[in-house]
Amino acid sequence: MPKQSPATSKAQAKLKAPAAKRPASQAQAPVFNARIVGINYDILEELTGYAVRRAQLSIYADFTASLGAYDITPQRFSSLVIISNNPGISQTRLAEVMGIARSGVVAIIDNFEQAGLLERQDAGDRRAYNLHLTKEGQRQLEKYKQAVKEHDDRVSQQLTIKERQQLRALLGKLCIESK
Repeated sequence: MPKQSPATSKAQAKLKAPAAKRPASQAQAPVFNARIVGINYDILEELTGYAVRRAQLSIYADFTASLGAYDITPQRFSSLVIISNNPGISQTRLAEVMGIARSGVVAIIDNFEQAGLLERQDAGDRRAYNLHLTKEGQRQLEKYKQAVKEHDDRVSQQLTIKERQQLRALLGKLCIESK
């Protein structure tokens, strides 16, 4: 592992909660086997949702192994990317984009703010804040992006570039848009 700056070490230490204080969802993920020989899956073999969920579990396990040292989950990573590319986004809008409760976004933002990766700026309403990554937040995000790219290449290595594009397009068709 490359040598870290004091700011990087400090930011990562603040992001990490002691194991006893971490939610169970952040505990060490069990090894996931998407298909166990000798098990009859019956109708599950025909269900698109089941196949997508099994793939997601497998991909999440690799993501956790790849970025666990940074205590970055897919949700945390996604929020950093969205904030970086949409400076000044509100917490409410971020929650909408992420598809999570506003209280969940507040917890993520609190964590990033304590780690020095993000700052809230007054939006003219005491209940609303605009979100901006700090220079350290941008620096850390670049490191996370590289790790995520390596993870994504690893989990999709059996697919050609064209198949990867096709898979993303097909998965996009499964997203049900609210009217």
